[in-house]
Amino acid sequence: MSIIRLRAIEGQAGIDKARRPVEDRPIQLASTVTLQRYSEGKLSFKDDLIAEESDLKLQINGQQEAVLARTPGDDLNLVAGYLFACSMIRCPEDIMNMSFAYQGVSRVEVTLMTPRAVRRIYPSPHPFRIRPEKLFEYKELFEQRQNLFKNTGSTHAAALFSAEGQLVSFGEDVGRHNAFDKAIGKSLLEGTLEHATIAMLSSRLALELTTKASTANIPILCGFSAATSSAITYAERNNISLVGRIRKDSFNVYANGWRFK
Repeated sequence: MSIIRLRAIEGQAGIDKARRPVEDRPIQLASTVTLQRYSEGKLSFKDDLIAEESDLKLQINGQQEAVLARTPGDDLNLVAGYLFACSMIRCPEDIMNMSFAYQGVSRVEVTLMTPRAVRRIYPSPHPFRIRPEKLFEYKELFEQRQNLFKNTGSTHAAALFSAEGQLVSFGEDVGRHNAFDKAIGKSLLEGTLEHATIAMLSSRLALELTTKASTANIPILCGFSAATSSAITYAERNNISLVGRIRKDSFNVYANGWRFK
């Protein structure tokens, strides 16, 4: 059994980077399976890598909150990002205690300092502008980091970039929401979230993902796939520049194109 506890030291709340959970067992991100592949008119057996997916039960202040089907190995960032995206915390200091246990189904128990309802923060009309071609550079850097996807073809990813084009954080997971939460959580815990100006996702741009960007006060949200109608409406109302279907030399701007010069 592996149990990892993160508690405030000397009465101070929050999570110190030196006390991140480390499992006492190897973390398996992918496994080999034997499958049948149809090619050139016939079926044949072959070995292939598949991404690992397992449940993480999340309990907050003694109450069951959710079961996150995730790629294991980045649980602290995932939970921190989930809490922030759900407006349960505003900063790491709002987390009084976080305890992970790994036996059978993995679980985490969280104690929060603040009430569960936290006011959302929405982006104001951010003065930041960007040259359109910079997104192609970010896409290339993004794809270079997708190691698990390269091996399995079954994961999503999310990256946060600063106004200067620096990679602030990166998350990869079988779930697109989890990937974004991991990127947000990592940046939140490292104190760099305020520098995140652009979020890039491997997925479509749905409403919930757009609200995550809004909660993190990120003014530009990009995706490799298209946007949904609800996401576009929300982005227009909340001054988020919404960009989808990014290719090697083209993309679509669905809302607030004034940020591209």
